[in-house]
Formats: sequence, C-alpha cells, structure tokens
Amino acid sequence: MNILIRKLIFNESDIHLILWNDKPCFFVSELSKALDSVNKEDISVFLRYGGSAVKGVDYDVVGGTEARDLRSYLESSGIKKRFAHTMIIYFEGLKKYFNFRKTIESRDFINYMAKCKVSLEEGVVFEKAAIENKASDAAAAISEVPTPAPQPPAAVSAIEAKPAVNKKKEAAVLDKASSNYSEFLKHISFMEEFVDAFNKINITADKSVAFTKGMAKFLEDNGMQTDTFLKEIKKWIV
Repeated sequence: MNILIRKLIFNESDIHLILWNDKPCFFVSELSKALDSVNKEDISVFLRYGGSAVKGVDYDVVGGTEARDLRSYLESSGIKKRFAHTMIIYFEGLKKYFNFRKTIESRDFINYMAKCKVSLEEGVVFEKAAIENKASDAAAAISEVPTPAPQPPAAVSAIEAKPAVNKKKEAAVLDKASSNYSEFLKHISFMEEFVDAFNKINITADKSVAFTKGMAKFLEDNGMQTDTFLKEIKKWIV
C-alpha cells in the first residue's frame, strides 16, 4: 500500500505528505524540524493542550499495531522511519495551528505548499497514492461483478450513435490532460531537485567566473536536458 502523496523540501528538510485514515497529513516531527522558528514541542503541545484541536479530526497519535502498520506502509513507499509512536497532523489541525502561531515562516510555508498545488483551505492536493489505491479497489470491485450474458445486438439509429462520438472526444481530452499532468509533475520534480542542488553549491569568488563559463559552455553543447543539467550542477557541490 502506497501512502506517500508527495515529498516536499522546506528549509532543506524533507517533509512527507502522506495519506492516513483517508486524509492527507504531515508528521509533526518533520514539520517542527523544517520550521526553524518553531520550538520542537510547540506543535504537539498546541494540539494536546491548546483546547481547540480534536484528536481524530485535527491530529492523531499513532502507536501500537497502527504504528507497526504505518512503518510498513512507509517502507513500501521507500521511507524508513523508526518510532514506537508518532504524532501526525491533518490539514484542519495545521490550519488551526497556523491561525494560532502567525509567523512569517508559517506564511512562507503556506505559500510554498500553494506552489506545490497543496491548499489547506480547500483540501486540494495531488493525491497520487490515493488515486492509485482507489483505482486498485475499483479494479478489485469490478472483478467481483459477474459478467452479464451476451445480448443480441440492437439496432442503433444515427441519433443514438452521436453520444459515442462525444465519448471518444472526452476520452481524447482526458488523455491529453493526463499527459499534461505527467509533464507538469516532471517539471515540478526537476525544479525541486534543482533548487535543492543549487542551495548546496558553495562557489567562491575566484570560481564564480569559471562556474558561469562552464555552465554556458554546457548549455551551448547539450541544450536543456534536465538529467544531464542536474548532473553538471551537482559537480560544483563542495
């Protein structure tokens, strides 16, 4: 079961957006690490004792058998974590916390999520994992439905045939939208990796000219090929 929706990077810290109890959520520990202005225990104290947060709606503490299942699901998504119990925060809880702790960094994080197509206000998120899981469940449900016995073909008038043409057009539009969505995700992934790599580059003044000439020569010879471009950038990481 793949519960990973997105991997975000904020302040050079990994933040995993996962699906738990059919709702998108974050690990409180990862958020606390990424938000430099937040005390390590600030979010958990607010959720437990702030008075406005409700367990099961705004947050959950995952422990026991559920914690073991969560670790297993994370590992199947390529994420290895060690914990006996962990706190997760749903979108409703995060909205309440940001309304309580109105810092510049909180606003920056909300803006960053908006760029990643994640909205706390509307609960909008590209739930790749959820879509895959629902598709799998739908396929399983379809396989359980008995196949109806074949019926003799009925006469189809010209008027009745028109909706079929429209369905073909709709399918073509959906295919195009799916292709555009895949391309969009590729661009987002490239930009995240590029920013992460570029932030790690340590170019001294005496190397800045060499770096500029080197990148210009690379682009002239190779064009904008994302994979090779990232490899070239990473060569300058010290």
